[in-house]
Formats: sequence, structure tokens, C-alpha cells
Amino acid sequence: MALPWRDYKGYLMERYGRPVYRIGLDGGFSCPNRDSARQGGCIYCDARGSSAVYQRQDESAYRRGSSFVQDIDASIPRVSFRSIAERKTSLSRQIERGIAFLDSRYPASARSIYFQAYTGTYDDPEVLRELYRHALDSGNYEELIVSTRCDCLPDETIDVLTSFQDRVRTVWVELGLQSGNDETLRWIGRGHTVQCFLDACTRLHAAHLPICAHVILGFPHEDDAAVLRTAEVIARSGVQALKIHNLHVVAGTRLCEHYLREGFEVSDMQRHLHECELLLRHIPAEVVIQRFLSDTPSHRLAAPRDFGDKNTFLALLRERMEQAGTRQGDLR
Repeated sequence: MALPWRDYKGYLMERYGRPVYRIGLDGGFSCPNRDSARQGGCIYCDARGSSAVYQRQDESAYRRGSSFVQDIDASIPRVSFRSIAERKTSLSRQIERGIAFLDSRYPASARSIYFQAYTGTYDDPEVLRELYRHALDSGNYEELIVSTRCDCLPDETIDVLTSFQDRVRTVWVELGLQSGNDETLRWIGRGHTVQCFLDACTRLHAAHLPICAHVILGFPHEDDAAVLRTAEVIARSGVQALKIHNLHVVAGTRLCEHYLREGFEVSDMQRHLHECELLLRHIPAEVVIQRFLSDTPSHRLAAPRDFGDKNTFLALLRERMEQAGTRQGDLR
């Protein structure tokens, strides 16, 4: 029986004929939102910039079941690279680790290159071209995926991204929206507006670059009306895919400091089930849902500590929607 949402695994099988897994990379980028004038980044962003868990070799002493470690980011500073050569060497090592990790779990799968950490277009266009090319030269890949911000996509950078369309079958741009509410974007220190996101989508569509938007559900002050405004922005933007995250309070973030100092209610599984269903029903049925939950190892996670696992959540969401007869896009 078909799922009541457009499933990512199914999309990949339809397009490529086999499973496709990503090699998540840190290209040595920074982020304009981590400048001191912007208070060091978004309120929820840790010092590792969402880098892949299996690439965090210096955290190997910790395990997902470990107790929350509040000062882990202070104790493990991020490595900075001084030259393109150093960044290329690091990319090669990360790709080797990623391939080994995927070979051990999904040996028959295809692969994609995913510039995951920080802002993957925040550099000179020719530097971007060189780093993307270096990563793709390491093997045969179905996709190049670059995670970035709507305010880091000048025309020259979009031209670089489009230039790789003959190297892979798809060049994806992952674009953080987080919320369709400007009040929330100001509260999290996002550094851009909803309109900036929409304008970037228009320019990426003109370049025939598919977009995967990121949104976060569970901000303390957002209600159902706020979720519906986010759904409307997703629909207006014309994005082809969506990643949904439940709000995580992570070590080394300003959000964590706020949580430990003052406390606030963190979304539990029941609230996230409700908000996911609400969002799904108000976005176009053709949008591919690439994820439903954030993924943070327990030793980095202050809250929620008792949310439950991914498979349980997906089973409950499916059961909830099937019993109610609801589907993605049925209220549009």
C-alpha cells in the first residue's frame, strides 16, 4: 500500500533504479551568519555546522546512548583549512571514510556527493568550482547536492552549480527556510527573510536547479497557524523536495544556553506527529519528503531526550494518516 506522502526512497528508485546514498562532506566553508555582527550563527546551530555524524571522528569516544555532554563543542574545536590543497586533502579523506561506511552497510547502492556542513556556496565561485570538481573526480556519482542559504547564491555561483549538470544526473540545492514566519526567522537569528528565500527559489528554478527546502517544526512560540504559513511558503516556492526537522536543543548552541537558563517546552512525538500531518496536507502532493526528523547523537542532545526513534515515528504517522484517510496535499 502506498504511503500517504511522497516517499524519498521511492523517488530515488523511480529515478535511478536502485537506492542512492549520500557521502556527507565538510568542504571547509564557513557561514555569513556566524559573523560576530550576527551573534555567531542561527540560535540552534552548533560549532560543527550539521556535518555528517560518521565524519566526526574526534567524537568516537561517545555513543548515541551517552549522557548529554554540555561542553563538547568547546572541548573539540573545528579544524580550519588554510589553503585549497588542504581542503582537497580533507575532502579526499572524508570521501574515503564515507565510501567505507556505505560499503559496509549498503554495498549495492549508488552514491551522491553532498556538501553538507555549513554554507556550501559561501566562497569565491572559482574555489567552489575546484572543490566540487575535486569531489566528483573521486568516483561515479548520481547527484551533486549542495546545502546553502538563500543569501549566498549570486548569479556567478548559480552558474557554477549549473556547470556540473553534465557531470551528474541531478544537481540539487538544499536551501534552509526553517520557518515561513519572519518573526520566527528574527527570533532564531536567521539573517534573512521569507521573501529572500522565495527570490532565491525563483532564480534557481530559472537555472533548472531542483531545490530541497529545510523547515523546523516545534519552535516554542509557533502554533498551527504558523505551521500553515510555512506550508504556504513551501507551496509558493515551487520546491521539489522538503526536509522536515523537529527542533533539537544541541550542545554548544545559543538555544541550549537559553534552554538551560530559562527552560521552554520542547516538542514531543505527539506534537510533531500533529504538525507533520498538518504541514503535509497543505503542501503540494508532488513534493518529495526527504526526512521527517532531526538526527543528533544523544551525547550532543539536551532536549528532547525521550522522543523515540525514526521507525516508530514513521509507523505512527502512517497509521495516523491512513486511519484518518488523509494524504499529502489533500487540503490544497
